[in-house]
Amino acid sequence: MKVIVTDEGEIAREIARELSGEVLVTDSPYRVLQEKPNVVIHTYEVPYFEANWDRARAWNINTWLAINIGKAAHKVGALNVYLSTSMIFNGRKGFYGETSTPDPLNYYGMTKLAGETGIASLGNYLVLRLGFPFSLSYRGLLYNQLRSLVLRGRAICNRNFYLSFISTKGIGKVVSTLLRKGATGVINMGNRVNQCEIVREMSRYFPGQVVEKEGGHFDFSMDDWLLRSFGIKLSLRNEFRELFAGGISYNEGENTVIT
Repeated sequence: MKVIVTDEGEIAREIARELSGEVLVTDSPYRVLQEKPNVVIHTYEVPYFEANWDRARAWNINTWLAINIGKAAHKVGALNVYLSTSMIFNGRKGFYGETSTPDPLNYYGMTKLAGETGIASLGNYLVLRLGFPFSLSYRGLLYNQLRSLVLRGRAICNRNFYLSFISTKGIGKVVSTLLRKGATGVINMGNRVNQCEIVREMSRYFPGQVVEKEGGHFDFSMDDWLLRSFGIKLSLRNEFRELFAGGISYNEGENTVIT
């Protein structure tokens, strides 16, 4: 199987590690036409923080470039795998399903919603809605809590903030498994955890004070029933074990299970 990823970032590298066969990197529609891959995985994006202040770049990359690459992939019969986000929802209801009505609260979410809609309109697609990706180095929405624990020995969390959590390593494993099992359509790569649960889990590896506060209510969690139908179950504790303990596997019924 020949696979193209569209950047060399952390998520793309984790996906490539889990794939067998040839993996190429390009963000050029012309190169896609030349290489004729079996799968194109749209990993290149302008992330949340940058997207909300550099809107032109976010729209050009998260939406237009992805769709143009997707058109080239479609011409050569490749499967388009687009990495979207739970931020396409407004965070009021939570536990969103694949068919829940999108309503982005921010520009990042809007660009990703437009991107997944454009990719889906081409046919032969797999849209994967990620929760909040995390690793020791990934600068996502949970990075500040980790940095605060490491540098100050103290991190603040919101008891009323719920989300779907997945490590960058977990993303690689899940994408590889779904490709192997021939998944298509829209799939939520999620679960439902509280932000303070995540910060408490961080503090097991970087000891410090966890300050739990009553903040505004937000729930960006996603229902994972469809993901589980492929034999995949995400676990907060095991995701952390893999990240912080060098990939040590424990068998206590709480693991990230892929069957």
